[in-house]
Amino acid sequence: MEKYYDMPKGCRYMSEDPDLLTYLGHFNKFILNKTVTGCGGTSLFLNSSIDVVIISPRLQALKDKHEQHPDTFLFHSPYTNNGKTAEDINRLMSDLNNYINNPFSVYNKAKILVTLDSCEKVINVLNDNRAIDSFLFVVDEFQCLMGDATFKGTTDMNFLIRLDSEAKNICYLSATPIQDIYLDSVPQFKGLPYIKLEWDPNVLEEPNVREIQMKKDESAEKICGRLIKDFRANGYFARKVIDGQVVYSTEACIFLNEVRSIINIIVKNNLKPDEVTVLCSEGKVSGLPKGFKAGGLCTDKNNPRNKTFTFCTKASFEGVDFYSTNAMTFVFINAGKEWQTLDIMLDIPQILGRQRLDINPFRHDAVIYYKTKPDYLPEQEFRLQQESMELETERFINDFNNAPDTIRERLIKLVRDRAEDKKFVDDYVDVLQVNGKQTLGINTLVQVAKWNQWMQRSHYYSHSCKLTTSIQSAITMNVKPQEVKEFEAWYYAAKGNDRLKGYSDFRNTYPCFDLLILQNPFIDIRYHSYLSSG
Repeated sequence: MEKYYDMPKGCRYMSEDPDLLTYLGHFNKFILNKTVTGCGGTSLFLNSSIDVVIISPRLQALKDKHEQHPDTFLFHSPYTNNGKTAEDINRLMSDLNNYINNPFSVYNKAKILVTLDSCEKVINVLNDNRAIDSFLFVVDEFQCLMGDATFKGTTDMNFLIRLDSEAKNICYLSATPIQDIYLDSVPQFKGLPYIKLEWDPNVLEEPNVREIQMKKDESAEKICGRLIKDFRANGYFARKVIDGQVVYSTEACIFLNEVRSIINIIVKNNLKPDEVTVLCSEGKVSGLPKGFKAGGLCTDKNNPRNKTFTFCTKASFEGVDFYSTNAMTFVFINAGKEWQTLDIMLDIPQILGRQRLDINPFRHDAVIYYKTKPDYLPEQEFRLQQESMELETERFINDFNNAPDTIRERLIKLVRDRAEDKKFVDDYVDVLQVNGKQTLGINTLVQVAKWNQWMQRSHYYSHSCKLTTSIQSAITMNVKPQEVKEFEAWYYAAKGNDRLKGYSDFRNTYPCFDLLILQNPFIDIRYHSYLSSG
């Protein structure tokens, strides 16, 4: 049930529409497609006069929101990390109980921030206070549920089941929602109202992206080494002309597949802690070189002070706001490990929307380096594999449902104790929490994630042309004139001797597009001066 909501003309942020919250209040459980990143979705709810629980798959995003909104309650302890003690959890729950009964906020309404993993504790506290029905649960960046499913599918599936069964009001929020074909396969999403925001085209800005295919002997580490070397020699990562003045990018946000690559880049290029910010999952922090730590991203949008290099992994960027006056974005795509493969339709738009400050002239500029790796099962073989897994899943669950209680307990233990590399290999059976009791069922999140992974590899990653076309399809807003798009595509592919003549011809033929050409950091700035000097 798709519904379109027209945002007011000239409106760039959701909070600028006084009627939006009232409209959304007509729905209990719904999917909200913001369609663009950086439009203030979570801020709309945090600044509202309703009780809200913001649930995020990324702790860093919650920490940043808590710094910006100190009247919120962050349900997280910095002292426990993965080894949370019962005493510490009880203390957090007690503090939360006090907070919801005496919330310190402008509207005297509770604003709770929590990760997916800890959400059940928050639900327990709200149930104990008989307050859960008064809260709106906002599942931010909910597309991560599918992206994370292959390595934490049990946690995410049980989170969905518990939330759906307990909460009356839920908003699944994203600028890049899970595709319809997958939504219908997950019971908790199927049939929900799907609300899509329609924005005034005049407030949208199309990303300026250049895709570069890496050579066989190239790697992200080698290319980053060259970027660092060039920066040290020139003092900037990119430059362009704005209002007749040359502006420079002296900060870089670099998105990589894994922490190991970041570590190698730091060590091989002798980077220092005062030059580098690393955003990665807490479980990877211990592997960083001495003196380096994860986090520390600037959250002061009024006075941003960033280090030269900000490295981000796939498991860390969703929902995080980057505040910089001049940062340039570099993205590395390859089809390495299954769970590290970027989802072109979900991840690329998210990455390109991370830069939040309008004063950053490079906020919509990015270079995407990619490698294709067509290592995937043919469609017929994959479908047969999935049919076999689905049949085995059905048999397993039927046997479980017809078994005596003692055998059921053994089967639950058998599935629960499976080694990580044995899970979801022959079937999609998982231990699920239903009505407070453990049972066996199908993990639909993992199932759709497997299909999505195969689609990524078989279609997007199978050929460079398909990959670049898919990237453009994912990010295009049809704002930039077609003539400019065609010229840029030609320029990137042209030989050096042809570029200057083609550049001059285009500028002379289409002087109306001068500003767009001057603001493209991927066009050699010397061509501008050549043309001006005649």
